Amino acid sequence: MTVHTAAADWDARLRNPDCSDAERDAFRAWYEADPSHREAYELLQEAVSSLLSVAHSPEMRALRDAALNAGPTAEKRRYALVACLAVFALMVPVAANFLRQGNASPGQIETGAETYYATAVGQRSGITLEDGSVITLNTDSRVHVDYSGEQRLITLLKGQALFEVAKDPTRPFIVTAGAQRVVALGTTFDVRLNETAVEVILVEGKVEIEEVPVSGRKKPAPLVQLASGERLVATPKASRPEVTKVDTSKATSWREGYVTFENTPLTEAIAEMNRYSTVRIIPEGEGLASLHITGLFRAGQQARFTEALQVYFPIEAQRDGNVIVLKMSQPR
Repeated sequence: MTVHTAAADWDARLRNPDCSDAERDAFRAWYEADPSHREAYELLQEAVSSLLSVAHSPEMRALRDAALNAGPTAEKRRYALVACLAVFALMVPVAANFLRQGNASPGQIETGAETYYATAVGQRSGITLEDGSVITLNTDSRVHVDYSGEQRLITLLKGQALFEVAKDPTRPFIVTAGAQRVVALGTTFDVRLNETAVEVILVEGKVEIEEVPVSGRKKPAPLVQLASGERLVATPKASRPEVTKVDTSKATSWREGYVTFENTPLTEAIAEMNRYSTVRIIPEGEGLASLHITGLFRAGQQARFTEALQVYFPIEAQRDGNVIVLKMSQPR
């Protein structure tokens, strides 16, 4: 955890009505332990106070309007940076519920020799296997573990997981997700399975990825070897997977309870945020589809996310129970 993340976590705990005297004492000890701690905490307070004080000022509204109307120029990129700073300042000091949920044990189900692990919506959990390998399950995910033979076999049945593989040249570590199979000996990689694609991100080491052979199906795509910092995306419609470079720290920020967006269409960002909460954000109207967002957000904090959107964009949010409806507040 970085010093800035720690400052944000302390801010959230101190704002919680249930904050105890012991937590306040622990904060004072952390605050006084290092000058960098004091600097990070005070900087956070100044940023939040400054932003909230001008969130609805004419200048901020003018900035939002200019950003919406800017063309594909350097000026538009400048406004995108302002948006990033604004949403980061808003989102950092929020309750650390997702982090606390992440420390919970995953649900384990044993059926005979079969072992499954699963997480609920908003939960993030780590599993240490018998050989020292670690699986970190993201929200609403499920894996099957089979260490009974000469291979270490994992099947990602749903969601997303990060694998930190202990080296054992005599027992390959194999992860199957959909129609893709990832083979590794000692490495760290992230696998995500959804309805339309399988994503594999290599954080460090090397892996080989191949299609799972199915009788009667067309010849499988050639074996793909990934290097650190590469992402593979495989879809049923594509003749072969697509491989691109990624920032692995941003792509795996979910491990720390964050979601990172970089010029991401707002509708895609909303869908990603919805993975982490039972509170659903619903976009309405065509105007939202043209908006893009850059920023770092605490996963599962739907209300704070929509607050940030309203600060930067001309968007209205209406909540009814576990549904938040977003729509443009002015004609585009």
